[in-house]
Amino acid sequence: MSQVETAKKSGFARLKERFEPIVRDFEWNWTKAVLFSLGFSVFILVSTSVLPSFWLYFADQKLHWDGSGPQGFWLKELRDIIAMGGVTTPIIVSLVVAAILQNWRRKLRGHTDSRPSGGYR
Repeated sequence: MSQVETAKKSGFARLKERFEPIVRDFEWNWTKAVLFSLGFSVFILVSTSVLPSFWLYFADQKLHWDGSGPQGFWLKELRDIIAMGGVTTPIIVSLVVAAILQNWRRKLRGHTDSRPSGGYR
């Protein structure tokens, strides 16, 4: 690959090339799985419980989005929407990232979809 071709690549393409060997060659063992599970549990606990709870207290006490005033109803609804987004977003993002990484790894390893297609034979 020439220097011109290397210079034309975007930052994302270079980053992708850097992580492809890691994604392709990664294997789980018991230690990695337990440590990842522990870290992921702490992440989910903090991001789905602690942060939305902090947001609700902050919105009530500092921003006064407690339902009082002429726009109080809509501010309270906005506060709750933001809190629910804080609860559901980390779970959805983690599921999507896991699916993307699994499909990327499968493609890097050259696996094909070998499921039966069904129908008449």
